[in-house]
Amino acid sequence: MIRRGYADCDDGQVHFREAGDRNAPPVCLFHQTASSGAMFEKVMARLSDRYRLLAFDTPGFGQSFQPAEIPSLSYPGDMMMQAIGNLGIERFHAVGHHTGGSIATELPVRYPERVASLTIIGPVLVNDAEREEYKKTFVRPFAIEPTGAFLETAWKYLEMIGASSSAELQTRELADHLIAHNTMPMAFSAVWRQDFESYFRKVGCPMLLMCSKDD
Repeated sequence: MIRRGYADCDDGQVHFREAGDRNAPPVCLFHQTASSGAMFEKVMARLSDRYRLLAFDTPGFGQSFQPAEIPSLSYPGDMMMQAIGNLGIERFHAVGHHTGGSIATELPVRYPERVASLTIIGPVLVNDAEREEYKKTFVRPFAIEPTGAFLETAWKYLEMIGASSSAELQTRELADHLIAHNTMPMAFSAVWRQDFESYFRKVGCPMLLMCSKDD
């Protein structure tokens, strides 16, 4: 069973999904932009017999609070650490996908005593030319406007990034992307400003990187 709840942080409340025994080793899951913790539900069902799994909606996504700005990825990282601490979790395994991986990569560097291990799915290891190219697509892929044409634009964007394997997945992602339409460009901009490699090289805990061939 997947339980749901909210945890407090300085700027609002963070929504999370939880599965597994609360006495089991905690694993905190951080989603990609502009998804939500819903993307981890199938993984949670498979691992809940061994771990306490918590999939968070990072600030501005899913059902979490909407921040006024995301000046850097340190901001959602700090809010998440406050929320996790307020759930009574002192030390945990961090897992992040894409933007979630970029957020999670800072945590063992900035909070080394609290992160037991780091797993990154699709790390943002790009050169300057790739970074500039991604900025053209992955900042504001669509904007809300009166005619509703943005719905088709968003749907096609999700096809482009690989969310069209099932109508159910694409519809779920569409809902999450519409909720986060204001936060999405702030999050993407923070990703491209982050010196990911610098944080990556400073990680001191055990680390696992994964990436699909077409990612």
